[in-house]
Amino acid sequence: MAGMSPRTVRGSGLKNQGALLLLLLLVLCFLSAHGEEPGLYDYILTDGKGKEVTLAPYRGRILVLEFFATWCPPCKKALPRTASLQEKYPTNKVTFLAVSADGSSNTAQMVPRFIEEMGLKIPVLVGGALFIDRYAGIEERTGRRIVLPQTYVFGGDGQMLLRLVGEQKTKAKQLAAELDQILKEAAS
Repeated sequence: MAGMSPRTVRGSGLKNQGALLLLLLLVLCFLSAHGEEPGLYDYILTDGKGKEVTLAPYRGRILVLEFFATWCPPCKKALPRTASLQEKYPTNKVTFLAVSADGSSNTAQMVPRFIEEMGLKIPVLVGGALFIDRYAGIEERTGRRIVLPQTYVFGGDGQMLLRLVGEQKTKAKQLAAELDQILKEAAS
């Protein structure tokens, strides 16, 4: 349960969290028994209203995921810039999503206010611990650590095409150039 704080495990939601954890463990055991790791479209996240969702509806599109946290100053700069790129691309070809990597149990309450403050017009999801560990976790000598912001570009088949880690002044420009190239190659 890397990345989970003690507050996440305590509280009135313990019964629901326990049931969800058991379900996730059973799914992972099933998949590992069959030698398969969950794919991008298999993970369960939550939307801004607390509803469980997957990324399966985005299959077939280029998917840009921007991992952020509400407490991350570089994310507050990068997220609006990255999100503004959605205006340049048709959503049926390229879809931008923001994924909160906040680890606290009250993330669901913090994210809507953060979205409003940032003026985000792209969908925002809250990533589950397994999803965040798989995509945003960085292995170091001292253990797991998350460096934010992180931007991932996935092809329509769910394969990772690009990963940009940390604060980068030219990230939006670089990301747009990469997306233009991917679309150009797909068209030919």
